[in-house]
Amino acid sequence: MSAHPVRKLAHITAKPGQSAALRAALQVLETATRQEPGCVEFTFYQALTTDASFLLLEHFTDQQALQTHMQLPHTQVFFQMGLTENVSAVDVPSLRHG
Repeated sequence: MSAHPVRKLAHITAKPGQSAALRAALQVLETATRQEPGCVEFTFYQALTTDASFLLLEHFTDQQALQTHMQLPHTQVFFQMGLTENVSAVDVPSLRHG
């Protein structure tokens, strides 16, 4: 059985007064995650109209790569910082065939 890519789009909301700190923490997480062997894409965007609102586009080679990412120290440190009010993610399957 071949591994299937994992793509997610996440909406992240900063706790009140934490937008700048969250942005800085996301930049550190983005840089570290992009170095992971199973990471294809890991990019954050901050909303222009609401500075507490961020989007994450993440793409890993397979579920195991995502699971590994979630256990790595830089990911654990990010979540332990407690800067987020809400994180919600949806799977984004590729519409391309082949």
